[in-house]
Amino acid sequence: MSVERGPTQPAVDEPTRITHRNRSVRADPRRCRPPVESIDQTASCELPLSARIERTRLRLRIAALERLVARSETRRQAVIDRYERVLADRDDSTQDAAASSSSSLLAQLRSL
Repeated sequence: MSVERGPTQPAVDEPTRITHRNRSVRADPRRCRPPVESIDQTASCELPLSARIERTRLRLRIAALERLVARSETRRQAVIDRYERVLADRDDSTQDAAASSSSSLLAQLRSL
């Protein structure tokens, strides 16, 4: 059984156009192009409510993640600072111990 195409059916090679019955579902890209300077200005375009809600949710999520990164960086820097202080204290105490050890050795040699 073969399938024949009538005059109303487009050929496979021909591009098909999909038209939306409800224009509020999708914004027309020709009418709603963001300026080159800022993508955030697309709010003035006629975006559907669901797209605006999703953008707002994404912006809030990005802001929350940026705060987490900043907090993490602050903690990381505090750990690094603490570690550097511990190393400096250790170096100071090692130098003090070495100095007192050498002076006590010198005193022992003098007493001989």
